[in-house]
Amino acid sequence: MMSHSRWETYKAKRLREMEADAQPHSEYEQAGRDLELGDQLREIRKRRGLSQKIVAERSGMSQPALSRIEGGGGIPDIATLLRLGAATGVRFRVELVVDDDTTTEIEPLTVHHRQLANA
Repeated sequence: MMSHSRWETYKAKRLREMEADAQPHSEYEQAGRDLELGDQLREIRKRRGLSQKIVAERSGMSQPALSRIEGGGGIPDIATLLRLGAATGVRFRVELVVDDDTTTEIEPLTVHHRQLANA
């Protein structure tokens, strides 16, 4: 029978080995990004004192669609983000970042959108 301290040492070693062997799953990474964006959009809406119903109406979408976005049900396209920004009275700055060590420079890419559709 293994003693408690030997078991803890063995368990820690196996966990380290498992972490080293673990490959990231793109689906989990995408779901994490979806949830993060949804959380940010919900926080912006709440800080502005707006309900989902009001923001949905102002942005030309249904309340369930906005709820899905805020709940991490997918990343909205740029046109939808523009409408959500107009509906909440904010301008969004979107940064696309590759999380790897091979990217050495960051170049600004700005797209100005003067007229908002359905806003």
